[in-house]
Amino acid sequence: MAARPMPTGFGSFCWQRLNTTDLTAAESFYTKLFGWESKLQDMGPYGLAALVRNQGQDIASLMQMSPDSDSQSHWLSYVWVEDIEASFAKMQLLGGKACMPPTAIPGVGRLAVFTDPGGALLALFEAAPPVDPSKPAPTGPGTFCWFECTTRLDEVCIAFYTDLFGWTTSSMDMGPAGTYTIFHKNGEQIAGLLPMNGPEWPADMPAHWMPYVLVHDVDETYVRVEACGGQGCVPPTDIPNVGRFAVIDDGSGGFVSIFRGE
Repeated sequence: MAARPMPTGFGSFCWQRLNTTDLTAAESFYTKLFGWESKLQDMGPYGLAALVRNQGQDIASLMQMSPDSDSQSHWLSYVWVEDIEASFAKMQLLGGKACMPPTAIPGVGRLAVFTDPGGALLALFEAAPPVDPSKPAPTGPGTFCWFECTTRLDEVCIAFYTDLFGWTTSSMDMGPAGTYTIFHKNGEQIAGLLPMNGPEWPADMPAHWMPYVLVHDVDETYVRVEACGGQGCVPPTDIPNVGRFAVIDDGSGGFVSIFRGE
């Protein structure tokens, strides 16, 4: 977990999408806070969305949720797979739950959504050809630099993800917070898993994947959150020998972490 380019290719995180209850407010919040650029697009039956760019690089999308949805705003992370049908079938055999079967996105690829055995939501993505797995991931302030699964079924989910994506693991002692698991792809750190086993985790908080955005200064960014329309959740906090982070709410329940490495 550091300020470095994320791994790319199959088995890596390749896209982020915010499903939001208020697209206009979300677009305003993130462009003000991170300096992102956005462009509204009509997605036909899927409704309105905004394509997000950071320093000229496409990094995410913001999508308006249906008015009759009972979900709050949430970020959805995509993992790139070579064969979405095979990965989707394997996911179910390993104990995951299907939310959306492989579905075509014209001109882009295919998408499927599932929850892992602990209930955390994640997406599979198969890109339309031509495919270049070696294309570097976006890097620099304003880009996504880490992904973290928080779950109450840590051992089960560790086995699930290593089997599903072929990730390997290492661990880090977090003291009272328990053991932090680091997932690796071809020897490179790609994501983490944090057990929800302390009093700081409310009983009604569901398991989830949390994306991290790299910033120049965590404290300065956190101070500006409220003025941009959001709320602070976890104030700037040091992670010994790793960096500094904070957790924020975009104002509609879309949670994201900000991070600066040592």
